[in-house]
Amino acid sequence: MTTRLTSPNGELLIGNGFPTVLINDQLRIMDQAPHIFEQLQSRDVSGLLEFARAGYEAGLDMVDILIFHQDLDEVELLPRIAYAVKKEVGCPIALDSRNVEALSAALEAIAPDKALINSVSAEKKVLNAILPVAKKYGAAMVGMPIGDAYGLPKVVEERVFEAQVIMDACEGFGVPKEDLVMDGICLASSAEPDTFEVTLQTLKIFEKELEVTTILGIGNAGFGMPDQTVLDLAFLIGAIPWGLHSAIVNPKTQGLVKTVRAMDFLMNHDPGGKRYINWWRSLRKISP
Repeated sequence: MTTRLTSPNGELLIGNGFPTVLINDQLRIMDQAPHIFEQLQSRDVSGLLEFARAGYEAGLDMVDILIFHQDLDEVELLPRIAYAVKKEVGCPIALDSRNVEALSAALEAIAPDKALINSVSAEKKVLNAILPVAKKYGAAMVGMPIGDAYGLPKVVEERVFEAQVIMDACEGFGVPKEDLVMDGICLASSAEPDTFEVTLQTLKIFEKELEVTTILGIGNAGFGMPDQTVLDLAFLIGAIPWGLHSAIVNPKTQGLVKTVRAMDFLMNHDPGGKRYINWWRSLRKISP
């Protein structure tokens, strides 16, 4: 199963056998300095655009835009930011919103490119709101397997159940399976000591049995621990052999891109190591 996204820079494929897709998490308003928020209040998207450009130049594949805030006009800003990223950076886009009006406006703004909606849960009201938008614009979606029977499921079987609820709803709406990227759920290891093992087993079932592409938001892995991004990266690298196809990451994580590309090579997701070698050569060119 392969999920296909498009942008001015070309086609991006997410799935088994392809290089791990890295999604820039720095276009999330809650993680940024106050001046970025002030810019957005003035409809100035230049600060977020610089984060997008820096992440892409660092080797990340796409961006995740999350600007939900009671003091921001998401319906006006989400399409503005999405269009700016498309025009100035050219990478694929994940729209991190459940505001139907904002999603529709953003998908219109970047049409005909195919974006990723992040996310739809197993809650019926969410499914009924988001699935028609995804179908209308041909967008792919992140499936967050929570909210139907188990709330935030802590064990594999419950996550699989919630994922199946989402898949059944997609089938009912005529949304193809290849347009669904299922989240394996990454919880803070400091609070949930067995979460790594549970997530690995979940990813394996998602890939092998449910036959969907997969994603994780890695930023939770090291929460509450020293050198958080070290644990985030360890979680990410450990998950790739278990069926992780894409991840939302902090581009400032030391060694992120080169380590992921090394793992992709070792997993034969980068045949001949072409991407790894090109990355190594690009680093040598910019070194003093």
